[in-house]
Amino acid sequence: MALDVAVRDELLEMIRSHLGAAVPGSEVLVRGSLAEDRADMYSDIDLLWEVPDDMFASTVSELSATLERLRPLATLRFDPDFQCSDRRRLVFIRFVGIPLFWRVDLDIFAASVGRDPDYDRDNVTARGSDWSLTEGALMNVVAAVKAQRRGQTQLANGLLARAEERVGIEPACGDSEVRMASLVTAIAS
Repeated sequence: MALDVAVRDELLEMIRSHLGAAVPGSEVLVRGSLAEDRADMYSDIDLLWEVPDDMFASTVSELSATLERLRPLATLRFDPDFQCSDRRRLVFIRFVGIPLFWRVDLDIFAASVGRDPDYDRDNVTARGSDWSLTEGALMNVVAAVKAQRRGQTQLANGLLARAEERVGIEPACGDSEVRMASLVTAIAS
């Protein structure tokens, strides 16, 4: 699949517009490498969505349906660190037909939190347990591919080690590509 950044930029603007229209009074901001003008063709889409406090619960509960109206979802996962937070969620979104590299990381905040990146970070009652270790491991493999292509071999190896740990397999003997293939095989089975 071609990594045409114009397609990613168009998707980004479609998501921003769609989410902003879905919740009146909300604001969608671009973050990360795209916001800092240091993105490359492998960069994912990092967004912050600030919603009115009285709309937070419904925004979260209707998120899947809201996004499906934009384009079909491959996966939607809520980070377990904030799954039970009363004013924050971190969501990992993959759309059908979009390169795996371009996952959307959406941080949703109630307006009263003031976009505080540490809100509920140390709150054990905000944590949940609904998390797929295999999907997480697959995303580590995708991130390792990105790191390899960017010449960040040490980072790639660390991501692969984390993925191997998540799915409980010993590192395969060989280079990164061998380890990636071993992980994908383990995840698929």
